[in-house]
Amino acid sequence: MLPRAIQWIHDNLVEDHAVPITNLNRKPYPEVTGYFIPTLLAIGEIAMAEKFALWLVSVQNADGSFSLEDPRHKYVFDTGQVIRGWVAIIDRLPELRDPLRRACEWIVNGADSATGALLVPAPGGAWNLGQRGEVSEGIHLYVLKPMRDAAAVLDLPHIRACADRALAYYLAAIPVSDFRQSNMLTHFYGYMQEGLVELGHAEKAREGMASAAAVQQENGVVTAYWDVPWVCSTGLAQLAIVWYLLDDISRADKALGFVAQLQNASGGFNGSYGLGASYFPAEEIPWAVKYAIEAEQLRIARHFDHTAHHYAPTIALADGRVQAILAEVGPGQRVLDAGCGKGRYASIIRQRYPTTEVHAVDVSAEMLRHVPAGIVTLESTIQDLPYPDAYFGLVFCVEALEHVPNPVMAIAEMERVLAPGGTLVIIDKNHAKLGLMQIQPWERWFDVNYLIGTMTKLGLATNAKFVGYEGQLADGLFVAWTGVKMIKKPASGFD
Repeated sequence: MLPRAIQWIHDNLVEDHAVPITNLNRKPYPEVTGYFIPTLLAIGEIAMAEKFALWLVSVQNADGSFSLEDPRHKYVFDTGQVIRGWVAIIDRLPELRDPLRRACEWIVNGADSATGALLVPAPGGAWNLGQRGEVSEGIHLYVLKPMRDAAAVLDLPHIRACADRALAYYLAAIPVSDFRQSNMLTHFYGYMQEGLVELGHAEKAREGMASAAAVQQENGVVTAYWDVPWVCSTGLAQLAIVWYLLDDISRADKALGFVAQLQNASGGFNGSYGLGASYFPAEEIPWAVKYAIEAEQLRIARHFDHTAHHYAPTIALADGRVQAILAEVGPGQRVLDAGCGKGRYASIIRQRYPTTEVHAVDVSAEMLRHVPAGIVTLESTIQDLPYPDAYFGLVFCVEALEHVPNPVMAIAEMERVLAPGGTLVIIDKNHAKLGLMQIQPWERWFDVNYLIGTMTKLGLATNAKFVGYEGQLADGLFVAWTGVKMIKKPASGFD
């Protein structure tokens, strides 16, 4: 599902800097373009994320707000999702600070001084659902964590105070945990429940998700509204996300499994499917792609959280994979284990070279909990490494590239944090041996020459060799690709 969903984004860009309202309505959509930015960073599409962020600056209203098509109609929710995107990328684009501040100030200035409620469209307007009423203003819960994050980045406590007042109001005045309401499309309900989790109210979200679970079918479906037979693709993916966040893996897997069945040949998703479907039933919507991607990434991370006990915390010094890495360790290097698991390779380096600064990154918090002391750990995808350019003398990645949705982008990110003259070692399984063992549906093995070519295009002088493993001599299953970063990239490098 992931590769095709990512390709859908590339195929449907609006002038290389935004996502459209739908595949048929090609007008750029600021709200969704904004909250796509963290998703793009997580899959390694960093250049695209930067373009999105800078385009949003160009369409910001003078007062700091955001609109869809008519600048006279300004929306807190849309503005909040741009804030979400900008906060995620501001470390890379510090010029976003002033636009970010103005967006937050517009929301603060429009908040109700008595209750703390944020501004909503007039009844009968953009939020009208016909006989079902109006969209619940509880969806503004999904605006508050971005506001809190922006307040921290900008060091402006009054923005945090506004978000906190709004949160207190919504928790007290709005029914946010009852799916059986006429206006509760799963898409809107998903915003609310994820917002609660983000804001530290997981128990309230559990209450809300129990309401949705009460109508979940055996095939994973939660219908778009509790009283209709059709499915909202986005909403079901969002519910899967929240169940993953709450560690309800079985329900999440069922919901996401059904979402995967809905994916069109294009890689995209119609807004809804089934008898009577009325939410973009004949158009592909980008926000369905966003949440499907995020749900699948969470599925992978939670898989490793829940299977961590199966993975050994140590590895023999004589293992061929260990030796391939140790052969590249030099004195005084700063080292990164990208996709570290329990840190067994990083631990050996630390033991052999006690003064070496060793960092370890993984998507699984449970795996990282087992990494030995003395190693700097960070929970992150290897497609968006939280380090500056040219930071490490050695980066290695063992059996982790096979789990990322965008291997080329992951390699590019590892190359980015590698200093000129430094070495990248990727150890993974050989595609020629595919079928030798059972693998997860998202896992991929690599053609030897394909990775050599990929690394070379990224500016790494690369060679490959077979290595032994677990007491076995090299038999072609494991390959070590070793690339030295050239001072100047070749002209044929990727954009």
